[in-house]
Amino acid sequence: MRSLSPELESHLAGEATTLCWLWRISLNDGRVFGFTDHDCDLDFEGTRFEASSGMSATERDHQLGFATDNGAVRGILDSVKIAPADIAAGAYEDAVIDSFRANWTDLSQFVHMASGRLGSIRESGAGFEAEWVGHSVLLERSVGRVFSSLCDAEFGDSRCGLNAEDFPHGTVCPRTLSACRMQFNNVINYRGFPYLLGDDALQAAPQLGERRDGSSRYQ
Repeated sequence: MRSLSPELESHLAGEATTLCWLWRISLNDGRVFGFTDHDCDLDFEGTRFEASSGMSATERDHQLGFATDNGAVRGILDSVKIAPADIAAGAYEDAVIDSFRANWTDLSQFVHMASGRLGSIRESGAGFEAEWVGHSVLLERSVGRVFSSLCDAEFGDSRCGLNAEDFPHGTVCPRTLSACRMQFNNVINYRGFPYLLGDDALQAAPQLGERRDGSSRYQ
């Protein structure tokens, strides 16, 4: 439940209100941008919120617990701070976004409405559209290596050990052990775990005549 100051509650109880939306975007490189749907720029909590951005937020779903909130943020690329090159380079992805509802005649009267992160962002016509997801999305990410039967090296990188330029243009590595051994003769640098047991082996019942003495399955 959001807590409102007595001053804001009094303003909301009046016959007319002077409310606006404020959106603050904090990039991972330390830059902070502010945007508002008000018709004039506003200074709020040390950030200038531009009125020329044309930014708007679509309806968002709010989930309880660790479920991921979702929604979208749309805007027009008419702010000099929003560079299409930054969008293309992914500078805005995973940025923290906070939204506020404030009385533009007295910005001390405000309420923090939501906080989340920008997901994928892309240009859409003359503007842009980005995903707005909850902070809990960070819990869904894999950290460190993923144990898989497939190689997790990039073809031609230092872990792979091969020089991609030594192969015909367009060569694609399927990342399998057999391809690494037979196609590239590079099995010594294979970065997968081909002998991991799958669910089928873990759940299989003993079969008549099958050896189950604890020895290697790959002799």
